[in-house]
Amino acid sequence: MVSIRTGEAISDACDKLGHNASKFILDKNSIDLILKDLKMNDFVFIALHGSFGEDGAIQSILSKNNIPFNGSDQDSSQNCFSKSVAKEIVMKQGILSPKYYKTSSNICNDHIDFNSEKYIVKPNSQGSSVGFNIVNRFEQLNDAIDIALDFDSSVLIEEFIDGREITVPILGDKPLPVIEIEPKSGIYDYKSKYTAGESKYICPANLDSDKYQFVQDCALSIHSMLKCDVYSRVDFKFFKNNFYFLEINTLPGMTETSLFPMSAKRHGFSFKNLINKIIKLSLQK
Repeated sequence: MVSIRTGEAISDACDKLGHNASKFILDKNSIDLILKDLKMNDFVFIALHGSFGEDGAIQSILSKNNIPFNGSDQDSSQNCFSKSVAKEIVMKQGILSPKYYKTSSNICNDHIDFNSEKYIVKPNSQGSSVGFNIVNRFEQLNDAIDIALDFDSSVLIEEFIDGREITVPILGDKPLPVIEIEPKSGIYDYKSKYTAGESKYICPANLDSDKYQFVQDCALSIHSMLKCDVYSRVDFKFFKNNFYFLEINTLPGMTETSLFPMSAKRHGFSFKNLINKIIKLSLQK
């Protein structure tokens, strides 16, 4: 499980930093059982991915109980976890993003008002590319929507942009080195993300200096537009000299194959120092 791997890595770093760290495995059904224990800690480092981790739920509980935690607050986390909400906010500010249609059923054929040779179908509010599919024909959309609806109550159908996978981590108020991802399968899906050797990473990304600076500035602007705090990671597709915003991660992964630590290392942060920086910035907010 990705959250457990992230939590183990963070816990190990905290031990090396000299903190007295305790580990908790929880979900929305067990939070009340451990809340008393959480209150006894000076800081809670959230290592949860997906629902109840990135969607603002745990942030709300910790805030109401005056427990300091890492990263963005409830409202920002909630807005970023909903891909459609995040896209609308940034598109209104002139940021390019793939055209999309949001649906809660597979009866959508009459409503999609954009033409695309391929479509991306994915849950509106999920992480780690679960329920994600590329559809080659319009007639295949309904089956892909049914799969995505197994993971969320609403689904995004996006135009497929066959560009380069680009991601930009943000730490504090500065962008870190840009990474380009080259999945061996050609699709950056769950397997490509979390299986060692399934993707090639280029850091810093091989972009012209003006494009490199542009996407860093764009990522930082999106981080600010969505009122993120401390850190995030912004994903793009680069196609025909344009960057298209895909989504933003308010709790980027911290596993051995994760992108954020890779970029931070290139910037000069060891994993231990990265975790220390996140904790310090979070305590200052």
